[in-house]
Amino acid sequence: MRRIQVAAAIVSVAIAVTGCAGGGTPPGNAAPPPSSAPPASDVWHARATPAASAKRVGTPDTCTMPVAFDIAQQWEVVPTPPSGSPRGGLALACQVKESSGKAAFLRAWVGREAGSTPRGALEKFLESEGAISDPQYRDTGVGMGEGVEVTYVKDKGARARAFAMVTPLRSVVVSVTADDDADYDKALPGYLLAKDTLTPTER
Repeated sequence: MRRIQVAAAIVSVAIAVTGCAGGGTPPGNAAPPPSSAPPASDVWHARATPAASAKRVGTPDTCTMPVAFDIAQQWEVVPTPPSGSPRGGLALACQVKESSGKAAFLRAWVGREAGSTPRGALEKFLESEGAISDPQYRDTGVGMGEGVEVTYVKDKGARARAFAMVTPLRSVVVSVTADDDADYDKALPGYLLAKDTLTPTER
């Protein structure tokens, strides 16, 4: 009788060891295969950082507007059209060109509508941007204050971006656009510098 019990115990141990050697998860609970889908596109370019400051615009010798912000070394103020090229009730107050690329611009737009919100100012601005796609909004810091930011794709396929902030008297939108994504990527640090350093100057 004792020999039978010992033999049974040995068989049980052998079965257990064989199960462990077979490895891993039982067939009914097999882990799913890794996904082959590509990661979502980083439309906000989270790794981009602001450029170093070289000059300030919004001063009497640069652009007349109720805000000021810093621009990078490769950026220069260029004339604005006499009409101000209004977009959604916002007039073009300052235009800065990135001189090392093909055509990248920072533009500051100013509205006179009191009581506007940053999101409302951006929505009106985009209504006048022509055919766009994939607009995505988020809250963001603007200088020492708060605002809203949007990224979107223009009709020719290049991505663009803009932020808005408001004062008790005005709304301000600053946009960055380029001819293609390569120039947009080069211009983005200058845009981030403007967003980080913008301050209202109107009293």
